[in-house]
Amino acid sequence: MSADVLLNPAPAPRSRERIDLTLARLVGLFGFVFAALSIPVLNSSVPTLKPEWAWGVPIVLFGAITACSVCSVIGRGIRVSMGVFALVFVVTLALWPLAVRTPEAAVGTQPWLWYIVTVACGAAGIAFPTRWAAVYTVGVPLVFAGLRLLPAGGAAPWYSAVLDAFYAFVLGSSILIVITLLRSTATQVDRARVTAMRSYAEAAKRHAADEERSRIDTVIHDRVLSTLLAAARSSRPDDRALTVLMAERALVALQSAEAETDGGAEVELEVLVTRCRALAATLTAEIGFAVEGDTRGRLPGRVVEGAYSATVQAIENSVQHAGPAAERSITLSARRSLNPGGDAVVSEFRIVVADTGRGFDTTGVPADRLGLRISIRERMLAVGGRAEVLSTPGEGTRVVIEWRAGES
Repeated sequence: MSADVLLNPAPAPRSRERIDLTLARLVGLFGFVFAALSIPVLNSSVPTLKPEWAWGVPIVLFGAITACSVCSVIGRGIRVSMGVFALVFVVTLALWPLAVRTPEAAVGTQPWLWYIVTVACGAAGIAFPTRWAAVYTVGVPLVFAGLRLLPAGGAAPWYSAVLDAFYAFVLGSSILIVITLLRSTATQVDRARVTAMRSYAEAAKRHAADEERSRIDTVIHDRVLSTLLAAARSSRPDDRALTVLMAERALVALQSAEAETDGGAEVELEVLVTRCRALAATLTAEIGFAVEGDTRGRLPGRVVEGAYSATVQAIENSVQHAGPAAERSITLSARRSLNPGGDAVVSEFRIVVADTGRGFDTTGVPADRLGLRISIRERMLAVGGRAEVLSTPGEGTRVVIEWRAGES
């Protein structure tokens, strides 16, 4: 986890929006199909209709269906177009008695509007809230049944009118149920994703806080405890001078602990070279410094921070434990490569902190000695690198700090 999780959260879930768009496109598609099925019945009923209604009603309704389909394809104005079509259909159904030439001319015929009742119910399911869509799905078939009983609607027997209305109700309610279930499922998925994202964000915050506490604890160990240990063991003027210098550095580190960079940006490897050279020149103990390979190129700043902190701890351990006669050195080697953009980047680097001092048995280090485990090894593990301590009693110590691109 990183701060990027908190600064750049994942996009909000959109399952409900996708479901609504898909359902609207299906209603638009099937609207054309059912409208096409009604054309033969429309042609046969033209003689029974007034000319202005015979042409006006199909133009208005088919135009509304076309508008619904176009809006569903482009993803804009879907609810408005669907709602307009559903309302226009109800108005047309209610005014149908005015469309026939004479009531007697329509007896025995079926209004062609029956073929697009289902389309109207589907449009209402998309455009209106579930409660009002349910009212529409029940009310429109009832209005159609009433129309069928009238001479203008064909003067059908009651059982035929009920059958037509029931058939329209079954189809319309089935569509509404499918729409409602899919919307409900999509909404639950979105809520679950939002909950998961919030939980992840909280976990990221806790993890960041734990890392910050670990960093502060490590600073305290690296600087303050090392200074206190050095002060307790100092007996010569050189030791006391080293202790004073370490104390000054500890105060600076503690004062700047809150302001340290998170290492998210890339920096030049020369920054690490300069800091290690200054480290070798600052301490009173004589420390050699050498650079091998090409140190041009950039790498993550957090890697520089981790490697430098590990180097500081390795040098301080050597100054404290290797003995006054030990020779010490810091050697930094690196390799670089070019990224796809042509910029130089560091592909790997190694820092070797060596001394010719007393040495020690690495397998016998007590568990409460945190210098090797936390300040050196875990600092490098935290940035994708590694650190190895090689030492033999009487033969000195080598601390190898390594990092390779692609492993962090």
